[in-house]
Amino acid sequence: MDFQLLSEAVEKGDAALAEKMTKEGIDGGVDVRDILDKGLMPGFHVIGERFKKQEAFIPEVLMAARAMHAGLNLIRPILKQKNVKPLGTFIIGTVLGDMHDIGQTIVAMMMENSGFKVTNLGVNVAPAKFIEAVGKEEGDIIVGLSALLTTTMANQRVTIEEITKAGIRDKVKVMVGGAPVTENWAEEIGADAYAEDATVAVDKAKELLKG
Repeated sequence: MDFQLLSEAVEKGDAALAEKMTKEGIDGGVDVRDILDKGLMPGFHVIGERFKKQEAFIPEVLMAARAMHAGLNLIRPILKQKNVKPLGTFIIGTVLGDMHDIGQTIVAMMMENSGFKVTNLGVNVAPAKFIEAVGKEEGDIIVGLSALLTTTMANQRVTIEEITKAGIRDKVKVMVGGAPVTENWAEEIGADAYAEDATVAVDKAKELLKG
């Protein structure tokens, strides 16, 4: 199997080719972990690094993410059969009062593409919904709180406070992000990490699991 060609298909956002090559690889008996680790992931990593350096932009990242998903959708059922465990669980949502989802959608895609089990709660998410989602999971859990408006940043603080009141703060790591959010704000409200973009979010999530 030409892993380099598959990688380039993801990087260029060619979902049809990524899906076709993944299917051919599976039908040909290629190990699905190799398809993921040597073909799909490297291509997505390249676009992620370009995005980090501002050499690629959101539309390109979304196209690459969709191409990655096209292959991942074929691989995921096989990985489940093999009992391949995810790195951890990532629960993400845009906080109460905020209806913006483009940023957190990209983060969710990149987390799933990087091996996390992802629960995307969507937008305008009340603290109780985050708490409910955490209660359904076990193992390593990271909660991602997105806010795209200065007026809704306060609900990141409120959500962390409610998670603490619910007695589950020690069960989860909390990451915050969004256009107006800063490292100082993250420290002020007691978050475990701040990520300025989706690529950094993946790196920070992996660091939190080690910590």
